[in-house]
Amino acid sequence: MGASDRMAPTPRPPLLLRVTPRRLQAIDAGLAVLLLLTTVHYAIGFGRENRSPEAFVLAVVAGLSIVIRRRSPMTALVLMTISVSIATALSESWAGDPLVAIPIYQVASAYGRRQSLPAFIVSGTALSIASAVATAAQRLGGAYFVVVVGVAAWFVGDSVRVRRTYIAGLAEQAAQRQREVVERAQRSVAEERLQIARELHDVVAHSLSVIAVQSGVGHHVIDEQPDEAKKALAAIEVTSRSALDELRRMLGVLRRDDRQPASLAPAPGVSALEPLVEQVRAAGFDVDLDVQGVTVGALSPAAELSIYRIVQEALTNVVKHAGPATVHVEIRDEADALVLEVSDDGHGLPPNGELAGSGQETHHGIVGMRERVALFGGSLTAEMRPEGGFRVLARFPFEGLLPS
Repeated sequence: MGASDRMAPTPRPPLLLRVTPRRLQAIDAGLAVLLLLTTVHYAIGFGRENRSPEAFVLAVVAGLSIVIRRRSPMTALVLMTISVSIATALSESWAGDPLVAIPIYQVASAYGRRQSLPAFIVSGTALSIASAVATAAQRLGGAYFVVVVGVAAWFVGDSVRVRRTYIAGLAEQAAQRQREVVERAQRSVAEERLQIARELHDVVAHSLSVIAVQSGVGHHVIDEQPDEAKKALAAIEVTSRSALDELRRMLGVLRRDDRQPASLAPAPGVSALEPLVEQVRAAGFDVDLDVQGVTVGALSPAAELSIYRIVQEALTNVVKHAGPATVHVEIRDEADALVLEVSDDGHGLPPNGELAGSGQETHHGIVGMRERVALFGGSLTAEMRPEGGFRVLARFPFEGLLPS
């Protein structure tokens, strides 16, 4: 059996959905013409003595209502009610009586009950009055039949409208769920991109800042102090290798799949702060690291990574902007929060630099620190110190730091 034989045939839509609006309009015009031709037989009465041309005029009005019923349902109902009521009252013989159901159905299917029900009541009342005026018993029975047909047509049209509304509601719910799925996917992609950009900025900005400072030192002292130049080159080697390791770890996470899982190294945390501080010390800065409290060892990996990145970014800004400075890094427990403070006595930001930074990179760094703290429900302050220098102060509520 071929692949084409195994494939199920594509289901065809219902018949009414395959009929175009133009064809529906042609069907209505055909009904109107059929009504006129049938009425000619009764009204003109070929070979009959009693001819009634009035019925032909009423049939024209009724046929017009059928033609316009899709564009103007209420107008069509008014025209059909008038023509059928007059024909009933005059006991005219014509073929248009049951056709009153068509505009009644159209009104009930197109309008809500607050509009369609009063219109139907008015139309039914007019038909009932016309039935009371009728003189011939046979014609009176036909008029009552028209009223019954009108009631049935209204109920059918109202049921169709309710079903359409229900199906439209289901379609809207499905579309809303689809939009929510797309929005969640877009938010997830945006969050992942933001996280990747934040990690890349922290790794690359810090490492390149240290490398830039060390290479500048080596360039200036290579002739007079070759030993110092060797130390600078050694620091550049260590810093660059550390940056490469972190970049490989990030790329391993991005390229990970089930068939070939990446070899992942643990993310840096509080225990990795000492090597980080050593890199900055090697760049010629006096850095003091003070970690207090017993809570630090019980933090979640995500919390430790955020603390590490904030310290890394703060030290990067010191290397880039502070000039010769003494830096104090402190992590301490307070009543209900873990406090991280990085302060220096250097130049701080350039005189014309706002808190957002003197460049796009500084802006991204401070924004990234705030975002990391906000993930744990904390707050961050980055400001110039009155006595000189710059300070970064972050507060992490304990409930957001501990593993779940």
